[in-house]
Amino acid sequence: MAVRGLGGLVPRKGRRLRLVRRAGYVLGGLVVVLGICLWVVYTQVKVPPVSAAARAEASILYYRDGTPIAQIGRLNRVAVPLREIPAHLRGAVLAAEDRNFYGEPVVSPTGLTRAVWAALSGGPRQGGSGIAQQYVKVAYLSPRQTLDRKVKELFIAVKLNRARSKDWIFEQYLNTVYFGRGAYGVQAAAQAYFRKDVGALTPAESALLAGVIQAPSYLDPALGHTARTQARWRYVIDGMMSTGVLPKGPRPAFPKVAPAHTDPLYGGQRGYLIERITGELHRRGFDDDAIYRRGLRVTTTLDRATQEEAPRAVAEAVGGDKDIETGLVSVRPGTGEILAAYGGRDYLKHQYDNAFLADLPAGSSFHPFVLATALQDGIGLRSVVDGSPLKDVRNDDDDNTGATDLLRATAASYNTVFARLGAKTGASAAGRVGLPSRPVPPRVHAVDQAAAYAALADGRYADPHIIARVTDSSGKTLLTVRPHVRRALSSSVAADVTFALALGAKPGGARPVLDRPTAGQIGTTDANAAAWYCGYTPSVATAVVTYRASNRPLINHGDAPLRETTGTPAAIWKAVTATAVADRPVEDFPPPAWVGKPQRFATPTPSPTPPASPPATPAFPPTTPTYVPPEKRASRMPSPKKTASGTPTIDRSDLAKEKGARASRSPKADPQATP
Repeated sequence: MAVRGLGGLVPRKGRRLRLVRRAGYVLGGLVVVLGICLWVVYTQVKVPPVSAAARAEASILYYRDGTPIAQIGRLNRVAVPLREIPAHLRGAVLAAEDRNFYGEPVVSPTGLTRAVWAALSGGPRQGGSGIAQQYVKVAYLSPRQTLDRKVKELFIAVKLNRARSKDWIFEQYLNTVYFGRGAYGVQAAAQAYFRKDVGALTPAESALLAGVIQAPSYLDPALGHTARTQARWRYVIDGMMSTGVLPKGPRPAFPKVAPAHTDPLYGGQRGYLIERITGELHRRGFDDDAIYRRGLRVTTTLDRATQEEAPRAVAEAVGGDKDIETGLVSVRPGTGEILAAYGGRDYLKHQYDNAFLADLPAGSSFHPFVLATALQDGIGLRSVVDGSPLKDVRNDDDDNTGATDLLRATAASYNTVFARLGAKTGASAAGRVGLPSRPVPPRVHAVDQAAAYAALADGRYADPHIIARVTDSSGKTLLTVRPHVRRALSSSVAADVTFALALGAKPGGARPVLDRPTAGQIGTTDANAAAWYCGYTPSVATAVVTYRASNRPLINHGDAPLRETTGTPAAIWKAVTATAVADRPVEDFPPPAWVGKPQRFATPTPSPTPPASPPATPAFPPTTPTYVPPEKRASRMPSPKKTASGTPTIDRSDLAKEKGARASRSPKADPQATP
């Protein structure tokens, strides 16, 4: 039995050995074939002449109608010999980009393997290139991160290494690589960031320049993300110490840089627009080399007339008060197209974008999303909530209201009502329209507010975007942006929120009125830190916020300290929205759906009788904003005045009348109203 057992093992072992040998032959053959293929490709790939400067072409940005906004990417490059570049700058670049450049083959095997695997597996794109490959990419090839480009990059780098010294390759790289601010090469970068020649750079300044190569527009400390920039700078400094370029010890101080842009091209609003457009191009996969050297033609979603109206409207509303900062964004409901944006008076003087970067307390402009959450939970517009005084919460004009229904509370912007309602229901609807979903009003950006209010028009949320299409200089389409739209709120909930907000925008109220249906909400905040007006028509939503650069309260006097702060953003909103809808037909909002049921969370005074049943076809009650000719409407609006600072406000006598009238009246009859 044992012999048979042993005899039976021998053939099986022999078969395994034969299979292993055959597999080895196959693999060996594949290696040979692959080697032959690589050799053929290697012999076919030619090193093209260096023509980086000659091939550099400016990119052009356009309004949606084809009118140019700006031309960017003029080549700023001054070549210097390697011997004139300080040793600490050379060491900094090596520490940041390729620490083994002089000690290893010209191609980084691990980096190339990682990049090839990512391209084959469909994973995140990887750079994976050492200095030689980076130079080949910017000097000879397209910046697109494809497997085909990687293979060509590899072979050209190998051939270049056989024909040229590493010093020559490094010198060309240092004079070609992009550092941001339109600067190519170390000499142009030294002038752009520090206003000095490359030979006068300190080790700390050299480390900063070397660090920004990784992502120039993102890591420029003058444009934000300072914490990320400093982390990258520390990485480079530590690398310089570990490689002996700097003696080990305490790090030097982080260097100060010159303002990011002084070119008149960036003056006024144009600088903000350029930064927003290039920022979105980066997010959509275009790198700096493509943006500033490859002649892109970028068509944006911006409406020229609306964009040009924004600074005029701000200047008129703010007047001579230079301490007031303003942010504004207009968005097309259903598409997320940004029609206009205002980031500050002048980009050259204020490079912090108030529309996209400033996060400010939302205050009562957050109420509609608490209301939407309540409606989703079945709490109807006629539900009664306690509006009496609440610790740390105050109403506009310090109104002291009792129990009131949500329809009136929304129109009058009763903070005490929505503080209690938010504690009960939360604010999950806000999370579905791109805002924080905390019931306590959060800090938000104007661009996110505009997109969220646009979703209230019909319940669909679209990611805000500023780019419509990108082509190359020959007209070949590189990108067509298709809006990402999703259902965030039911159409019934959106209709009811809109109905409630429209009641606050009726003639004679404190909100702005146009010659068409509008809905909107003021936003007052604790200590008057910021003031909002956010509103929309069926075709455009605009969010406007104001705050003081000095962090002082917007208004800190008078008997209506909160309401006065919203006069300025409301006036800006009206002017910009009127321009945006000037050439569009008048559109109506859908009628209210009256979702949910009236619920009592407090006892109203006087107690209402049971609500009537809704009719088969609900319609707007008589309190719906009606069309009023401008000459008649002007006499019904509170008269604007200006403070000593020049800020337009609402006349207090008119406010007193409005306050008294609001206390004495109730909304007109509707399907859930009491007889």
